[in-house]
Amino acid sequence: MKFKKITIILIGILLITSCVSNKKFVYLQDKGNVKLDSNGVMPVQPYAYKLQKGDILYISLTTDDEKLNKIFVPPVGGQTMIGQGQGVSGSMLYFIGFTIDNQGEFEFPYLGKIKVENKTVEDAKRAIETELKKFFKVFFLQVKVAEFKFSVLGNVNHPGQFFFQQNKVSIIEAISQAGDLQNIANRYELQLYRQNPEGIKLHILDLTDRSLISSPYWFIQPNDILYVVPLKSRAVGDLSSLQSSFGVVAPLLSSLLLVLNTYILVKNLK
Repeated sequence: MKFKKITIILIGILLITSCVSNKKFVYLQDKGNVKLDSNGVMPVQPYAYKLQKGDILYISLTTDDEKLNKIFVPPVGGQTMIGQGQGVSGSMLYFIGFTIDNQGEFEFPYLGKIKVENKTVEDAKRAIETELKKFFKVFFLQVKVAEFKFSVLGNVNHPGQFFFQQNKVSIIEAISQAGDLQNIANRYELQLYRQNPEGIKLHILDLTDRSLISSPYWFIQPNDILYVVPLKSRAVGDLSSLQSSFGVVAPLLSSLLLVLNTYILVKNLK
């Protein structure tokens, strides 16, 4: 009877260890709430970030008069920065960019202050072009958000502050910059702290749900903070270590079961 009880217990342990679910670790699962268009494509909400106080703009102006170019884009270190925005570091952009002040305006040489708060980059560009037309008949203007920075903290492999030099960044790309989430990370309750004109707002996101792609939070925004909390199972230890231990113990338990069954069979034959 003792051997039978031991056998039943060992079988139960093997069943438990072989049924560890991977659903807590898989991103963007189809949970039946994903909406596709007639072509089977998942729609994504358009990215239209609206400029806020403290944002830094990189503005490049080119005309047919080089002297005027130097007036509107001041030289840095003896060289003008026209057309060199892609290779400029975040700290350099702080000095050569145009910061939106507490009134939602920035000051451009000779044009004065221009209101751009709560405008998209395209709308801000049109506002600047309206003023430039008072001085130039022919010109080429570029306007970009100079510092697209965000932070990823918590249970990721490489937490920190990151800079992107592109117009939009998905939340999965942001996480990949931080070296992906650790095994003990809670993918159901990612905390997104987003800056708004009225303050900071917290959003709780489920990274395992594919419908996130169609949500307003698929693309992150400048100054977003992503905080990754641990799974509740962390209270009893690292889940990845627990699974690894089961992976080592399971073969040993199988061998022990085989020995016990052989012993019971031989004993019954006697």
